[in-house]
Amino acid sequence: MESDVARLREQVRGGARNVPGVYIMRGAHGQVLYVGKSTQLRTRLLSYFRLPWPEHRHARMLRETAHIDWEEQPSEFAALLREVRLIRAHLPRYNIKSARPLHRWWVITLTGGPAPRLKVQRASAALRAKSGDSTMARSTLIGPFTSRAPLVQALRVLNDALGLRDCPDRVRMNLRDAVDLFDEVTYPQFARTPGCHRYETRRCLGPCVGGCSASEYRTQLVRARAVLEGQDTSPQQSLVREMAVASAALSYERAGWIRDRLAALQELDVQLLRVRESVSRPSGVYAVAGRDGDDVVYLIRQGRVVQEARCTDLEAMSALQRQAAMPDTPTLGIPADQLDEVLMVEQWFRSRDGVSASVVEALQQLQAEVVGRAFASATATATASTAVSTFATSYSSVSNASTSMSSGSN
Repeated sequence: MESDVARLREQVRGGARNVPGVYIMRGAHGQVLYVGKSTQLRTRLLSYFRLPWPEHRHARMLRETAHIDWEEQPSEFAALLREVRLIRAHLPRYNIKSARPLHRWWVITLTGGPAPRLKVQRASAALRAKSGDSTMARSTLIGPFTSRAPLVQALRVLNDALGLRDCPDRVRMNLRDAVDLFDEVTYPQFARTPGCHRYETRRCLGPCVGGCSASEYRTQLVRARAVLEGQDTSPQQSLVREMAVASAALSYERAGWIRDRLAALQELDVQLLRVRESVSRPSGVYAVAGRDGDDVVYLIRQGRVVQEARCTDLEAMSALQRQAAMPDTPTLGIPADQLDEVLMVEQWFRSRDGVSASVVEALQQLQAEVVGRAFASATATATASTAVSTFATSYSSVSNASTSMSSGSN
């Protein structure tokens, strides 16, 4: 065991450099045990060999490691982005906490099945669920949010207003579409009296007892989505009318109860507004100066890096320019398999004051440097020079189409 550790130490000493990058700890069968990043790769990797054994978990991890891989990156931002994507791809068991602990955040998502329900989950749980569920991987999450309790209360009110189920996933759904195909003698579950008080008090459509069809239930799900996107305020308006009626009838206890439900929906609106602001702000073209002139430009849409290009790669820069000129349609949902990346990008800009004011200017400066290097190079061909000139003259359209970066908060 100690001989293996010594071999790994010599591997790091002989090959790693103190530059930004990511590293991967692999087990005997090639499985990924841990993914990390550092702005000083060599120093970080050597620090593992000084950890107390067996007290520290990373010292124990080192004893399970058969091989260490590392990738040098042009900047800290590039290393962070690569780390997030590697963790997402491999879900290493030693990456209990990353630099962006998803377990601190909450999201709203839809469960599967014939009658999906809105559900509040930890972001980390939603990410684990998508890894084993292809449907979940394609779905979108609403969030992230910092507090769970207001979400649960508001969703309960929203479910009551729209007749959506909030029962556990284990409850069997029997939509009316199925009732029409079978008789009640053969399938007595369709004839039973529901025991759910929400259905009996007309606060649920009753998909478990054939109280609605699949299309009727889906219609209400669409309405719920519209409410969460701020496009439908009918549930709030309905509560306002009910509260006015109760007050006019001197039923102050009921009016107070309705007032609390209305306040829950209004608090949800406030949280959703914060989410829309924080998700939509990190959009635009972001240029990062890399080591040894390896400058990279990132196209970011609502917190996600959708394209990147090295400034010296004229073809990639042209492709990024075309993509940046396309309109950006804001959405409230985040793909489940990209939530960790959105949180990383948001945290990056929130923790760096002044980045938003220099985004476009930084790209223009880098672009000018690339043009200068291309024309100064004795090996630059006429084709390359023409391509650089074309990029320089048409860049203004990219600058106008891109929105500046801004830090957001949840």
